[in-house]
Amino acid sequence: MKEKLRVIQVGTGPMVHSAHLARAMRLLSEDYILEAVVEENDALRARAMQREEFAGLPFISWEEAVKRRPDAVMVEEDEHRLVPSAIRALEAGFPVYMDKPGSENCADFHRMCSLAEAKHLPLSLGYMYRENPAVQYAKRLMREGKLGEILSVEAQMSVSSGTEYRKTLCRFQGGMMYYLGCHLIDLVVSFCGFPQEVIPLNSRSGLDGVDCVDQGFCVYRYPHGTSFVKTTATEINGVFRRSLLVSGSKGTFEIRPMEVGLPGKENRNDTYAWETLTNEAPWQDRRTEVKFPSRRRYDGLLLNFAKYVRGEAENPWTPAYEARLHDLIMQSCR
Repeated sequence: MKEKLRVIQVGTGPMVHSAHLARAMRLLSEDYILEAVVEENDALRARAMQREEFAGLPFISWEEAVKRRPDAVMVEEDEHRLVPSAIRALEAGFPVYMDKPGSENCADFHRMCSLAEAKHLPLSLGYMYRENPAVQYAKRLMREGKLGEILSVEAQMSVSSGTEYRKTLCRFQGGMMYYLGCHLIDLVVSFCGFPQEVIPLNSRSGLDGVDCVDQGFCVYRYPHGTSFVKTTATEINGVFRRSLLVSGSKGTFEIRPMEVGLPGKENRNDTYAWETLTNEAPWQDRRTEVKFPSRRRYDGLLLNFAKYVRGEAENPWTPAYEARLHDLIMQSCR
């Protein structure tokens, strides 16, 4: 029988999916025991203690967390505190799961990655689309050569947000490109590798007098084509147009939308995808729908992280990869 991971969550940050992660771990009760929560901000702690996701959990100090010697630490802090808290946990000898994208300070992020590598401690970031079944299927098509040479990737992830959301984006150098674009950049790299040239075209809508980078757009130049990512906070119904298009010399694979919540099925999402693996009758729609089972958004990430901690698998996204990806994200935020 596999051993359950005893974990402590650090942080209940206002913009991160801290409550969602807590709920996901508690639903995965065969793999996780969420023992306690550390929240050093008084206001955030008071708010979190009223939430159902944290019901019955003790809120403890960092010192108490270290004394408990958990199997891993789950870092869900405010974005600017993610990396310092992860470094703190790694220095204490704990494997770390951390929300994306991490610090805007590349030196701090590199230090975190180097520390995980030197101590041989699992470090996993919250890029949930890495475990999306349709994304994994597209990667399999690519590995098997069914898409041919990958020529371009187009990725979009937008929302239609209120004024307060956009005010919060002012805290980040790259606004939406930093906050959500990081997911898309990771997808582009997973299919195309790291680009030759980065061309940021981020902008500000100025809606409601909020001066933030709420229009994220970046182009990536490769030897045989260009790819782009688009992420905005102003696109009406943008959630349902979140998409990924992988275009190759032999075929294309399209996911749109990436996620759709299922009515009456709490925390479960569907994904809609199509493949075109023929160029016969090019003026006709030759797409074939590919169906995938519904799933909870964070299950894949958490189940794999448990395997990394138990030594049952190695994380394919190494600290060196995460460091290089973070550099590219910050380049894209200019």
